[in-house]
Amino acid sequence: MNNLKIAWRNALRSKLFAAFNILGLALGFAGFILAYLYINRETSYDKWNPNYENIYLLGLSYQGNHTDLTPAALATAIKAKLPEAEEVGRVSYFPWEMPFIHDDGEAIVKDWKMADLSIAAMFGIAAHGFSLTEEEHPEANLVTSAIANALFPKLPEREFEPRQIALQSEESGSFPYIHGVAKERGLSNLAYEAIFFKADLAGDNPGDPLQYQTYIQAKPGTDIALLDKKIKEIYKREISQRHHTVTSAFAKGETYLDPLKNLHLRPQHGSNTGYITVWALGILSGVILLLAGINFANLMIAQANKRAKEIGLKKVFGVSRVRLMLQFMGEVLFQCLLAAVLAWSMVVLCRNGLQKWLAYDLAAFAMDGQIAWQLLIAASLTALVSGSYPAMLLSGYHPVTILKGSFQTSHRTAWFRHALLTFQFVVALVFIAGMLILNRQLNYIRDGDKGFEPAQVVYIKNQMLLNNPADFKPFRDRMQAYPGIEYATAATSAPGSIGPAEKEFQYVDEVRKADHLAVDFDYIETMGMEMLQGRSFTEAFAADSMNGAIVNETLVKAFGMQSPIGQTVRGCDADFQIVGVVKDSKMQGFEKLVRPTVYSINNTCGQFKTEILIKIKPGTTRQTLAALERDWKSINRLDGAHFRYEFVDQKYAALHAQQEQLESAFSALTILSIAIAMMGLFSMSAYSISIRKKEVSIRKVLGASVGQLFVQLNRPFLRIFLVANLIALPLAYLLVDRWLATFAYRITVSWWMFALAGVMALLIALLTVAYQSLRAARANPVDWLRDE
Repeated sequence: MNNLKIAWRNALRSKLFAAFNILGLALGFAGFILAYLYINRETSYDKWNPNYENIYLLGLSYQGNHTDLTPAALATAIKAKLPEAEEVGRVSYFPWEMPFIHDDGEAIVKDWKMADLSIAAMFGIAAHGFSLTEEEHPEANLVTSAIANALFPKLPEREFEPRQIALQSEESGSFPYIHGVAKERGLSNLAYEAIFFKADLAGDNPGDPLQYQTYIQAKPGTDIALLDKKIKEIYKREISQRHHTVTSAFAKGETYLDPLKNLHLRPQHGSNTGYITVWALGILSGVILLLAGINFANLMIAQANKRAKEIGLKKVFGVSRVRLMLQFMGEVLFQCLLAAVLAWSMVVLCRNGLQKWLAYDLAAFAMDGQIAWQLLIAASLTALVSGSYPAMLLSGYHPVTILKGSFQTSHRTAWFRHALLTFQFVVALVFIAGMLILNRQLNYIRDGDKGFEPAQVVYIKNQMLLNNPADFKPFRDRMQAYPGIEYATAATSAPGSIGPAEKEFQYVDEVRKADHLAVDFDYIETMGMEMLQGRSFTEAFAADSMNGAIVNETLVKAFGMQSPIGQTVRGCDADFQIVGVVKDSKMQGFEKLVRPTVYSINNTCGQFKTEILIKIKPGTTRQTLAALERDWKSINRLDGAHFRYEFVDQKYAALHAQQEQLESAFSALTILSIAIAMMGLFSMSAYSISIRKKEVSIRKVLGASVGQLFVQLNRPFLRIFLVANLIALPLAYLLVDRWLATFAYRITVSWWMFALAGVMALLIALLTVAYQSLRAARANPVDWLRDE
């Protein structure tokens, strides 16, 4: 208790330094909490599932490309021939929104899946009121509580009875039953708003053109490498040469197994940006916390003189060095815990604003016990790291030297304090340079050349199949009759949605894989793409709908074509005559290289043309969409009154949502690092000036100007800043270059970006020390020398 009183009195005696100590630590802990709230959420997917370690996604790979979709027959063959596969299940998902309609209400379902019943057992999906494993329920259509409340507001979910609904509209002819409400689960890679289960989703139909996600639950103790080898053999021997599979580029590939624990952050078929973000935030939050701890240690060492007599007297009265160390460590731990509680309170109070800024949900994890334990461990480690050296240093003072009055520590520990301050500058400079380059890369993604123009293009969510140009013509004619619509077209894929099918195409004797996109007339004009040679698809050349093709410049280069117009490429058991060459377009984002692509009106490769795209004249968007919504029922009777749309530029921006999250988080951590470094510099500047008051006064009496005194006082900090630049800027270049390597299309890093970071840091440093330095330089020397 006496030690606490002494610590409290010391804090009151140096209010400014104590406030900076605790506030600096609180900011460091706030950064740690924000980072680990995100990390805990992103790493929690499916961990609650008892089958977590045994579930694998089955995919296909060929020449470095991966897909998570497999033929339906592969699951059937595995289940029949491999007993070590305890459960095998397929999942199919609808790539569009679907209205669910009931007399009591309706809901727009954005995530609707169908699955084998075995998937329910694998992923812990259960329903209120009945078991999905019972034989009397070979089919079960479930919705989440939110959808059930919208559809059936008067029906309690725990007393649910099957209710019939209409899909899309009353005229659609589709009236399935909803059998129950799914129980709440933890975060999962298999998320849904509605999921319809069947005992056998797809069977073994050799003519089925659809592809499915296939999951396998291996028996505990199974040799996964051997299981993988057996599945590869089954695919190669029995599945790869079947109809619809043989035309795919993956027919010559092989299967792979991807563990469930990898699917959210680093799936083989997708981006590992989430995984990089989690690691980056974990490391950066640790660095921020270390920065705050260093700041704390620096200030503690700097104020050693103020506690010298206390230490000397305690040693004279027999207090051991170990007890003194424990006292100082206890004080540090108390302040760390106080700062941690303050940081948690700040995050909880500001969580709504933080959720909007960082674009992820904090509410479910802010009060979680896991973050409390992590924060306690972080506070203990911070106390240990930041308090150990000061405690050893303070407890090692000789009482005779202290009590004689000849004790002086500022020069003996200056090198260590300067080293710590240099580290703070290094971290701040790395953060500033990283933020500038990260922001520049994301601006390049937002504003750079995409090869197409998404502005003013609207994607209409539609369920009709428009494979035949004659089917789409009435739609196009009706829509182009509106004065605000320039073009209207249809395609099998839109930017930001499911990518095009990858097929094999042959030119002369050379075979290469290429994406195939089935489109309608005016597609090139609608998407604002640039024709390099030949012509686009227009009704003036209706014969192009039979075998005409437009290819991108990457395909022309891949095949080494000198004069591509009029050449023939073969794919999907059809011959396509090239009528035009279009500029490459980055429709799958900036992280992937543009692949060779074939655009055709003739849809022989098996996909469905469902994506309606319209280009609206600038300045007419609101009235044009309002008119379409009013008349949509007469344009598309199948959709009924549900007119749904999305702007393509927003849909495309979602491809880089995780990078946007990283930018927000990195900006927050940069601000924290700068604030902590500024507090450390401010405190050290205040301390340095306090012990040099007499020196400054004497220099002023001898004729030194304010400017000379300002330079003299800040010369040590300028040296520290220059050394920090020499360390930080090469380190920043290495780190940002590794991050930029994750993009296929990236900015060029120039020297001036790092120079700008250095100038910004220098201005921040000068502003931090300017007030106290100028105040000391302008002070009346009589006030500081009157006692001499």
